[in-house]
Amino acid sequence: MGLSQEQLAEKIDKSTSFIGQIERGECFPKFETLQDLVTCLGIDANELFSDKPITHDDLTELFFFASKLDEKKRTLLIEFARLLHKMPL
Repeated sequence: MGLSQEQLAEKIDKSTSFIGQIERGECFPKFETLQDLVTCLGIDANELFSDKPITHDDLTELFFFASKLDEKKRTLLIEFARLLHKMPL
């Protein structure tokens, strides 16, 4: 979007270091901050998480598989997703 970290931080009333931590994947912002980012940047929320937006079909398929799991396996799936999220590309 052509904004520096400083400019973005100012627009959403956060610190520059916080914006840097988000960019580096060191922290995950609260929902309200995500809303502020989406609004400020004028983008779809999916664009914050991926170069390729998650499609409705992707979410439907994930939900279908997750809904077929028992509680223990669903918990493991969520933990696995958290680990994947933290892994460097």
